[in-house]
Amino acid sequence: MENASKALIISGAILISIMIISLSVFLFNKFKDSTENSVNMTEAEINAFNSKITPYFGDAVQGSKVNSLLQYCLSVNMSAQNSGDTNKCLTVKDNSGTVMIGPTSTSYTRVSTGNNYYSIKCTNYNKGMINEITITKN
Repeated sequence: MENASKALIISGAILISIMIISLSVFLFNKFKDSTENSVNMTEAEINAFNSKITPYFGDAVQGSKVNSLLQYCLSVNMSAQNSGDTNKCLTVKDNSGTVMIGPTSTSYTRVSTGNNYYSIKCTNYNKGMINEITITKN
């Protein structure tokens, strides 16, 4: 009788161990799939992301439009940080290479408006997505 109860205890422990291992494998695969999906965006998603930024590009852009771009880039970075998808973060630099907005920025310095014009260009892509913008004062 004593051997039978020990056998039941051992079989119960083995069953619980198998369940814990199965749950661990399931959760690992679930998290792995979610990170792969955020990294591998479709071409349509990349085009949609880029299309919201490209209207700001040009050689004679007014300061108010530059400030709108800076605000948009900051909001993109903050939402990317909140969702954990840092692949969508944007870096905005001036012509000297100084970072105006980085992936972890929470604020930015507005540019001068009025009769000031700027040149805005994309200077780097990451897997087809715009990830670096350079602003030069004309």
